[in-house]
Amino acid sequence: MPRLTIGLPVYNGALLIEECLKNLGNQAYTDFEVIISDNASTDGTTEYCAEFAAKDRRFRHIVHTKTSSANDNFLYVRDIADSDYFAFRAFDDLSSRNYVADLVQMLDDVPNARLAVGRIQKQFGGPHRVRGYQYPLSPSADRGPVLKRILRQMYQGQASWFYGVWRREALVESFDRVLREYDDPWGCDHLILLHAMLNGGICGTREGASFTQRVLQTERHYIPTKRPSYDTMISRNRWFYKVASELVKECNLPSLDRRAVTAMLPLFTLRRCHGTKRLAQGILKKWASRHSI
Repeated sequence: MPRLTIGLPVYNGALLIEECLKNLGNQAYTDFEVIISDNASTDGTTEYCAEFAAKDRRFRHIVHTKTSSANDNFLYVRDIADSDYFAFRAFDDLSSRNYVADLVQMLDDVPNARLAVGRIQKQFGGPHRVRGYQYPLSPSADRGPVLKRILRQMYQGQASWFYGVWRREALVESFDRVLREYDDPWGCDHLILLHAMLNGGICGTREGASFTQRVLQTERHYIPTKRPSYDTMISRNRWFYKVASELVKECNLPSLDRRAVTAMLPLFTLRRCHGTKRLAQGILKKWASRHSI
């Protein structure tokens, strides 16, 4: 049994799946299995993945006969994994050759951590449209005061940390705890990360391992394309905040630390769910629709 399973849920990813699979196949770390969960694709994804998996025994290609929700497909690859460590990979994302090796080593070195993450790059398409995000803490700070680490990670964390390397049992616990009360794809990843921060923690590196999230102008099938209304955003923010508050109440932090984290939650909600700028745009649009002639 490999130490690491990489779960790759995909639906109609023919445009980018080849580069993704080759990137995983070329990782310096080799003790892994990739489970491709093909959500009844119709664009040639199925044929390419089958051909690729036939050439590399580390890749297992599973084709579903009916298309399920994105959440269900993510849960499927998570639940059939049987390894100590687990990582999700989207079909349009890439990582440095040492990404997996570095993150596995970090989890080996920090036995209490639930998740290991690296540097993040977001690629928006077109020339000069790449943004980089360093991990916000030094290695010594990762092992320093817990409250400082949590607050820095809450403020400067990235959604792409979700695609780091997890202890599989910790991922299952964090994922299931959040989904019991919050099953909206928008912001769900940040709540799962918050649960990890509060219960064992996240460790990271500023050097070496890097993850590239490609935010391209193509339909990704699991991101809502229509901007929500102001009322929807307010409702979702309240829902997000409520669940985040419950996660803080449940964690095993000292009372004063829990109070400090709770005080951070309004800002955390605005940074990780719907922010002030988007809410302002929503209320202006709502006002304009009510006063249009």
